[in-house]
Amino acid sequence: MSCENEHYHSHSHGDDGDEGHGHGHSHSHSHGHGHSHIAPIATHESQSLLSKIDLDHVTALNLENDPEELRQLFKSADKKYNLHPVIKSDADYELLIHIPFIDGSIKLFSLILRTNGDKHCPKSIKIFKNDKSMDFAEAEVKKPDFIIEHPQIGVMCNDEDHDIMPEKLITDDDFIEHYFPRHKFTGIHHLTIYIESKYSDEDEDEDDENVWLHYLELRGEFTALNKNPVVAIYEKAANPADHKVKSVLEDTNNFTLGN
Repeated sequence: MSCENEHYHSHSHGDDGDEGHGHGHSHSHSHGHGHSHIAPIATHESQSLLSKIDLDHVTALNLENDPEELRQLFKSADKKYNLHPVIKSDADYELLIHIPFIDGSIKLFSLILRTNGDKHCPKSIKIFKNDKSMDFAEAEVKKPDFIIEHPQIGVMCNDEDHDIMPEKLITDDDFIEHYFPRHKFTGIHHLTIYIESKYSDEDEDEDDENVWLHYLELRGEFTALNKNPVVAIYEKAANPADHKVKSVLEDTNNFTLGN
């Protein structure tokens, strides 16, 4: 299938006119945490956490790509429209991504995804904070800190042939921003993203079971950790007794014997 600049489904909550942010859709879904109908606080590009992610230590379970390609999922602004490399799950649709941050604490505002919008689009995504060793078994039973219901919107291009899938597709319509409850996502040192399910149909074959990701961005605030200990120097309080002894010694030294 060739790439098309259209949506598989039209799906939006709140104000779609997020001018100046480059994202035509914003979603904030939270199953098990209640649905909020309060408009989320808009984010902007300066709140990107790209420079705060420890890219050398980002890992993923059930990843088809080479580990080096996983880092390219986190793209800089000048590469945000690039479609390659396509990050794919391997044996099935499940994908678990560990994202450590560099020497600091994060207040997380949102997650922006650009996915495949047809055969390889993720559906349910669970978010866990500060659990560095989580695997699939734990992710399936542990209560998530947040659940994202990703809409079936994304790049409408299923063919891996580079002659069919272009190197880049310049449109903002398929970047989806999911907002987090800010009061819950503070003090973050490590984030785990677990793609639990994908959209599928009855005629789907085994080759279509994996998920495809083109872009992932995190936005928020970063606070650096202070590694230098605070050293306080206290001046010893004067002791009146010390002055008294000194005066006695001075009087003794000044005593002169008579002839």
